[in-house]
Amino acid sequence: MKFHKKISMMKKLIYILLFAVVSGVNSGCSDSFLEVNDNSSISPADFPKKLSDLDLMLVSIYGVQHEWGFLGHFWHGYSMYCLDHTIDLQWRGDESWIGICAGKAQLGDSKISQEWRDVQKGVYYANSTLEAIATYRATAPESEKAAIDTKEGEALFMRGFYLWHLQSLYGQPDLNGMGVPVIRKVPEGLASMSVPRASTKDTYQAIIEDFKKASVLLETQKDNHRATKWSAKAALAKAYLFADKPDSAKIYLEDCINNSGKTLVSFEHYKNMFNGNTQYEYNSESFYEVGNKAQPEAANANGSRAQNTGSTVSLLYTPFYIDPADDERKAMGYSNQYMHDQNLKRFGYADKTPFQEMEQVDGKWRLKPAYVTQQNNRRKLVGTQADGPDPRLYVSALQPFFDSVKVAGKFYKVAQAEFGKWYNLDAATGLKKDDFYGWPLRKNQYLDGKLEETKNVAGANFYFIRLPDIYLMYAEVIKSSNPTLALEYINKVKRRAYGFAPNAPSAVDYKSLTDKTKAPAGDHLSNNPLLYERWAEFFGETRWWEDVRRLKLGAQESAFFKTVAAGRNIVWRDEHYAMPISPLEFETNTNPAMRQNPGY
Repeated sequence: MKFHKKISMMKKLIYILLFAVVSGVNSGCSDSFLEVNDNSSISPADFPKKLSDLDLMLVSIYGVQHEWGFLGHFWHGYSMYCLDHTIDLQWRGDESWIGICAGKAQLGDSKISQEWRDVQKGVYYANSTLEAIATYRATAPESEKAAIDTKEGEALFMRGFYLWHLQSLYGQPDLNGMGVPVIRKVPEGLASMSVPRASTKDTYQAIIEDFKKASVLLETQKDNHRATKWSAKAALAKAYLFADKPDSAKIYLEDCINNSGKTLVSFEHYKNMFNGNTQYEYNSESFYEVGNKAQPEAANANGSRAQNTGSTVSLLYTPFYIDPADDERKAMGYSNQYMHDQNLKRFGYADKTPFQEMEQVDGKWRLKPAYVTQQNNRRKLVGTQADGPDPRLYVSALQPFFDSVKVAGKFYKVAQAEFGKWYNLDAATGLKKDDFYGWPLRKNQYLDGKLEETKNVAGANFYFIRLPDIYLMYAEVIKSSNPTLALEYINKVKRRAYGFAPNAPSAVDYKSLTDKTKAPAGDHLSNNPLLYERWAEFFGETRWWEDVRRLKLGAQESAFFKTVAAGRNIVWRDEHYAMPISPLEFETNTNPAMRQNPGY
C-alpha cells in the first residue's frame, strides 16, 4: 500500500485498530485493550500483549472486504459486471462507465482505480497482522500455539485472497506478462514503498505459497464464517490451475472432493442462497464466502462510503417495479444497470419481448393472455421444455411482469429496466421494442424492500469458491486423460440445476464434451458444456471474467454481446484484459519496474 508521506509503525497500528473498531465486525475482544498509557500511540511493549490483541488486528483484514472501493460497492457494478457483460447500462450519461463495458476503459477513472487502493489495503493489513503474530509468538505460552497458528493461517489466506483479486483486475493474464506488486512486509519508509511489479507467474506463485501455508495452519479451524483449511485448499487448487499447473491442481481438487465433506445443496436451496437469507448461507457447498450483514440501525451503516458490515453493490442494479397508482415504472435504488439482454439468449430464452406481446383492451394496456400463459408454463415447467431456458436464468434474474418485489411492505410486479409507463419505450433511449427485454439481476439483490430501507446496505453474502467450481475445475484438468469422468462432473453440476440428484444419471445429462448447450448457434459456448456450465452456474458471481482472461475469450465474448448502452459497439482489444493502474501509484512508487499496463 502506498502513502504520500512516511508514517511511523505506531501510527499504522493505530489506523488498523481504528479501522477494526469502526468495521463493525465482531472481534470478541475486550475494551481493556485500548487502555494504554499514551492514548496517541501504541508502543511495542504494549502491543500485542495477549492473544485477543491479535484477533483485533485479524478482524481488520476481514473488514477490508467491505471497503467502498472493493466489495463494499465498486467491485461488481463498476468493474466485473461491466467487463464480463453481466450487465448493460440503463444510465447512459457516463462515457467512462460505458468505456469499461465497451472496451475503452480510461486511465484515472475512479471506477477502476479505487479497487487498487482498497484491495492493496487488505494486503497491507495482512502484512501488519503477520508481523504482529511473529512478535507475539516469540513469547507466547505453548498452550496458545494452536490458536496462533489458526490466526496466522487466516491472515495468510486473506493476503492470498486480496492478491488474487488484485491480479484478476490489474495483472496481465499471460504468465510471462506483468502481474502486480507482491509485498510481503510493512513498508518502513518511502524507499521501501517503491516496489516492482512481479510477473504474472510469480504473482500466482506468491498466492500459492500463502494458500498452501494457510491450508496447514488452519487444520483446527472449525468456524466456517472465517477461512478454514478447506477454504485454503480450494483456493490453492484454483491458483494452481490459473498458474497452469494442472497436476498440482488435481491433487487439491481431489482432496476437496473426497475429504472436505462438502455436498451440493438442493436446487431450491441454491436459488435462495444469494439474497441475504441467513438460513441458506454458509451452506454445505461453500468453501469461502464474504459474510455481509445489513445493520441499518447502526449510525455508520449507510451507502455513503462509511465503513459497514454489508455491501452497497446492488444499489447500482436494483430492480424497477410497476406502481399501479400511476402505471409508472419506478426504481428501487439507482437502478443504473440491468442484465445484458444477450444473456437471456445464452440461457436459452428465445421468446418474444414483452413489447411485442401487448394489446389494448377497453383503453388499458395488458400482456396478451396467450403470452402470459406461455411464460407461466416456462416457469412452471422450467428444465423440462426442449425450447425453454436453463433454470438458472430464474436464479440469476427477475422476470418483468411475473416476478414481484416488496416495497414498503407491499408486493409489486417487477418492471423492465427503464423509466416511464410500463407499456411505452421512449424512442430517445435508442432501444427497440422488438429487441429490449430489460430483466433486472436477482443475485445479491435485497428483495424485501427498497434498498433505502436498509440505508442502502444489503446483507447478501458473496461466494468466492463453491463445490460446483471444484467439480468443473476437476473436469477441466482430467478432460484429456479421463473424458468420461470429466463429463460426469460436468453433469453433476447440470443435474442439480435441473432439480435432479447430482450423482445419478438423468434425462438432462450431456452426452459428450461437445454436446449442445442452451447457448444459441454461433455462440462459442453452444457446444462447450464445460465452459457453458462455468458461465451459467456462476453467472452474477464475478467469476466469469477470471475465465475470460485465463482462456483469452475476450474477442469471442465481445462478438457475442456486440453492443452496450443502447447501441454502442463493443470494440475488443487485448489490452482490456488488464485495467489501468491508478496514476497515484506512480507518484509514490518510482521503481522502474512498476510500469503501467499497455494501452493506457
